[in-house]
Amino acid sequence: MARSPQAHAKPETLPVEFSSYSFDELLELKKGLDDELQSRKAREIEELRSKVTESAQTLGVSIHELFGLSSQPVKRQTRHARGKQPAKYRGPNGEEWSGRGPAPRWMKPYLAKGQTKGDFLIK
Repeated sequence: MARSPQAHAKPETLPVEFSSYSFDELLELKKGLDDELQSRKAREIEELRSKVTESAQTLGVSIHELFGLSSQPVKRQTRHARGKQPAKYRGPNGEEWSGRGPAPRWMKPYLAKGQTKGDFLIK
């Protein structure tokens, strides 16, 4: 939301000469400026919320209707099936592994000796 220069006119001031400040003084100025920006942003957001709520009430609609939001909580969709996965690999002593995640302990010595995961595939 850019404001026009005349919307918030201030008397002309001389530009600040930052090179005259010490490093610590500049850090303090920056901290003060950051704090003020956060506080003003929070205030502006609250004002905007009030205006939007008031306008919605004037029209007789809820905020959810106004923004096309469902009043029911949205259930998150997962990209993978949950639960135990079927075994894809079987070790010489009957150990099983689905192939997901890091290789299991029983497989690591065999892989180090030159065997591949494909040698343990369940056919």
